[in-house]
Amino acid sequence: MLRGAIVGFGNVAQFGHWPGYVASDEVEIVAVVDASAARRQSAASLRPSLDLFASLGEIDRSAIDFVDICTPPAQHAEPMQKAIEQGWHVLCEKPFLLDPALLERMRALAADRSVAVLPVHNWKYAPIIRAATAQLRAGAIGQLQRVEIATLRRQDAASADQTQPNWRRDPAISGGGILMDHGWHALYLAQHWFDGTPRAIRSELHRPGAGLAEDEAILELEFAAGSARIELSWTARQRSNRLRLAGSGGEMMLADDILRVNNEETRFEPALSAGSHHADWFAAMLPDVLAAFRQPELSRPSFDEAAACLEMIQHAYATASWRSSALPIIQ
Repeated sequence: MLRGAIVGFGNVAQFGHWPGYVASDEVEIVAVVDASAARRQSAASLRPSLDLFASLGEIDRSAIDFVDICTPPAQHAEPMQKAIEQGWHVLCEKPFLLDPALLERMRALAADRSVAVLPVHNWKYAPIIRAATAQLRAGAIGQLQRVEIATLRRQDAASADQTQPNWRRDPAISGGGILMDHGWHALYLAQHWFDGTPRAIRSELHRPGAGLAEDEAILELEFAAGSARIELSWTARQRSNRLRLAGSGGEMMLADDILRVNNEETRFEPALSAGSHHADWFAAMLPDVLAAFRQPELSRPSFDEAAACLEMIQHAYATASWRSSALPIIQ
């Protein structure tokens, strides 16, 4: 039985990760680390036997096998480094790390300590996404040529910290806006389906005011085998997810809860856009995470995937066409 500590007990930890751990007979969360006494108490109400700490440094080295980092993005690096130095495996919420140099330092440190460090790329484990991926790999639409992903939201997600409800719009904490938040998922899905990284990226970004994070984004990516378009919005009229995969022999459409492969439809519940925590996706991902903890070399492709996401996003920010008017996103 692997023993873990959750670092940062906000909404995603409580409602997304915790249920997956509780349902597993291979792992147990024995500690929660959070600077907030109120959030530590929330964790204790779920399991009174939990050890509660205000900082990761308070945990005895032999008490746990891994940490699960669920803090805001700017607070990922410190607990990640401390955990690796202690010889603990690391699972970390996206966007993983915000500094490429720091990311490479963590890569080298993890290899030196023989520990697994991997991101929460949970969208790959949504039932409708897994079904689409299986159909793609089976050749249902031939050779993949085009991917289109539209993630539409009416606003950014709420924070557990009501004194700071919009940290996702503060680049100092989030590392960016909707591109760093929802765009991260879209970028690793595109990599996953094309089985590679893009060779060219063009981006248009909209921000509502000076110094504010972008709330709309359009990216065009060129891969060796085809292209992808990603549309993101926090100002949409309705909440929805739409994805299209076109190949040499047909196409797939994913419209929230409907997967259409050529002329056949299958419904999946709940819809892709239902909720923000996706406990069932985390539970589906957990066996692969635990396998990587037991064999750290299995974590390397996921680490590389996260590194590529950061590189693409930073390139998009550096070369983007920034606009003050709304982008032509299809609602």
